[in-house]
Amino acid sequence: MTTVLSIVSFLLLCILRASAVDTFPEKFALGQIGGNVTLSCHTTKQNVMWQHDSEDVELSELAEIAGTSLILHDFQEDQMGNYTCLSEGEVIDYTYVLLNESWKFRDSVISCTAETFNCTFKISCRMNQAGFNVFRLRNQRDESSWVERSQDGLFYLSHSTNPYAEEANQLVVIGEAVSSSDRYFQISHKFYLRDIIKPARPEIDVSKSKVTLNPPATWAKPISYYPLEHEIQCMRRDNGQETPCELDDKMKVPKGMSKLRVRCRDSLLLSQWSDWTPWQNVRRKRKGNRKAKDKTNQE
Repeated sequence: MTTVLSIVSFLLLCILRASAVDTFPEKFALGQIGGNVTLSCHTTKQNVMWQHDSEDVELSELAEIAGTSLILHDFQEDQMGNYTCLSEGEVIDYTYVLLNESWKFRDSVISCTAETFNCTFKISCRMNQAGFNVFRLRNQRDESSWVERSQDGLFYLSHSTNPYAEEANQLVVIGEAVSSSDRYFQISHKFYLRDIIKPARPEIDVSKSKVTLNPPATWAKPISYYPLEHEIQCMRRDNGQETPCELDDKMKVPKGMSKLRVRCRDSLLLSQWSDWTPWQNVRRKRKGNRKAKDKTNQE
């Protein structure tokens, strides 16, 4: 039985040691150079021992046991890592100790956008910092849970903002990061939803040089309450040059253009512009084909 417990304890320690590299440890504590760190072992057993990265902790002026807790004094970088408390060879609890470097980060490394005011759609955020490989975010204002990065590299945060009322409180996004060298930092990013609006691409249809524009499927309704303005860019047929262009009263493309693309933004808030739509071909009826068709009909 003792052998089985030893094997299980060893495997658990290996898993816990790797967890800080690939994901956030389930339980961690933060240390600052020269400060004290207290680690608790949640157990009713009295006789416990502590290990640091699988090595027994030697009691000294820098490490003392108080009851079932371990106190690290004058914290230094070599004290970072996984601490495990054991009793009779069985793993009871663990805490991963990280070096807190939050003081180094004054400017936010978080950026967010929202395609709409509607709270049924989530906010998209990015968080990156050189030297750190694991990140997570949460919407603190709405007491949301932590969110991990999606496969597309974005964090999708839910929110409870009422699209038809004035925002009273800013959204507060909290970000945390951990490095493979056991370093940690936390940072916050505050904003109103209206300040991060970036609509999705508008829907566009081009038929016989006539353009039909519709708001993105995710855009808030009614459109009269959330009006959009559009910017249109055309490509000249003769030389391929890109140029701004305006449609006439019948929503037709100016002559001499072969392609067009469109983007939109909130016309009241003057929000960020959406991304451009893909280029759309502009097709015009050829007069020769029209004459040939008329001649065929006459025959």
